[in-house]
Amino acid sequence: MSSMTTYREQLVNPIEGDDAVGLRIIDDPLLDFIDSQMMKVGSLSHADVQWHEVESCVVNLLSNKTKDIKLLTVLLQCLQHQPTPERFTLSIAVLVDFMSAYWETCHPVAGKRGVLPRKKFFNQICVRTSSATEKLDGTLFDAELKTTLEALVDELEHQASHYQLPLDLVDDIAAKVRRQLSQTPNHAAHQTASQQQMTTSDNHHNSGNSPSPSVSAAPVPKLDIDGSNDRAIRTSLLKVSDFLSDIGGDGIGLSIRLRRFAVWFSINSLPDANQHGETQLMPVSSDRVSEYEDQLARGGDLALWRKVEQCLTVSPYWLDGHYLSYRIAKQLGENEWANTIYEELNRFLTRLPQLATLSFKGKIPFISEPALQWIKDSNTLPNNHKVASVGSWHGKRSEALELAQEGGLSVALAMLNDGLSQSSEPRDAFYWRLLSADIMKSQHLEAMATEQYQTLYHQAKEMSVTDWEPSLLEQLEQHIAP
Repeated sequence: MSSMTTYREQLVNPIEGDDAVGLRIIDDPLLDFIDSQMMKVGSLSHADVQWHEVESCVVNLLSNKTKDIKLLTVLLQCLQHQPTPERFTLSIAVLVDFMSAYWETCHPVAGKRGVLPRKKFFNQICVRTSSATEKLDGTLFDAELKTTLEALVDELEHQASHYQLPLDLVDDIAAKVRRQLSQTPNHAAHQTASQQQMTTSDNHHNSGNSPSPSVSAAPVPKLDIDGSNDRAIRTSLLKVSDFLSDIGGDGIGLSIRLRRFAVWFSINSLPDANQHGETQLMPVSSDRVSEYEDQLARGGDLALWRKVEQCLTVSPYWLDGHYLSYRIAKQLGENEWANTIYEELNRFLTRLPQLATLSFKGKIPFISEPALQWIKDSNTLPNNHKVASVGSWHGKRSEALELAQEGGLSVALAMLNDGLSQSSEPRDAFYWRLLSADIMKSQHLEAMATEQYQTLYHQAKEMSVTDWEPSLLEQLEQHIAP
């Protein structure tokens, strides 16, 4: 419990200087690292997230530079990832402390102007916390920790009431906490056996990512995949997608990809169109689109995002809708959802690029100019940090050195490891390894750095241009081919 107290004090202490909440941080190497890692959540790279390093960076920023609710949500996500009794309790404590000390003054928007953004972040926090609560094993809590958690949940309800935040979300968390803490060893053993049975069944059906149910949750629906035809497959996949979305947390990111796969997997050619690119397909009602846009302009919420996503399942060519969904996700602070939406639409248009030239009946385009510009804008690419495609090695070296200084060796090496794993050329891999040697040297690991330098030196002496950058030769061959 003493370590929990120290952790809480570190985060609740004001930032040194004139302003207790510090400055709003926009451009910072630790923040860039956090964003690059959290983009992986819910994607195919989810298993590669460096949770410990992300948590370390967030604590550093919240303790020394800024009190920002966006960073708080990331910290809670780290604490509730595979939650233990201690870390889950700590997550509630950190939330309560932050609300008590900084709720109305924190970044990104303080005061009355920030009421709506703070409410959105609170909703997001509660949804994830509710999901994490279901993973708790109440039998692992000792008496002191149970009392502490119950008191913290009561305080969370008080803070939510004080700031006029949705109490139903907190009540849901409180009910689940009480239910989990009331577990007996036999009850927990029964739950574990049920979860193992579910895992065995899931493996048999190759559905590997289904979560374990909580003790008192309703029975999980049977998710049989009917592969008799494309329509049946689509219906089955959409059911799985809805199931993942209802789980919340990481399941939502997976559901975004699966939903789009279900809608688009059977589309392998363009719909019939006249010489002007106009099809006979009916567009989504303009009144409905206007209503969605108006709600987004007024702030938007999770309910609006779900409505748009549902509309997309029955309108496979309403490509503008994905841009709308992206913007809502961004406004909710769900950057990983937004990036997934972008990736999937970009992949679909790469497969059938002529779709961008077609329109619905009435010459309403499948995708508007603003949405096309969004797709084409290289700055929206989630992986635009890859040096293999864009970059300055000097800039990456400076970034890595600053990360090592601010966040420690493990954070810097995690960033370099990501770059190395994404290398597309031997040249890129060579430079990433060279940067790792530079970082080790800067951290006074001279022996390890020297050995890496020697290895790279001998490798460079023996490499030909073909070995160094194969794509360069391929590009030249295309220009000289008869």
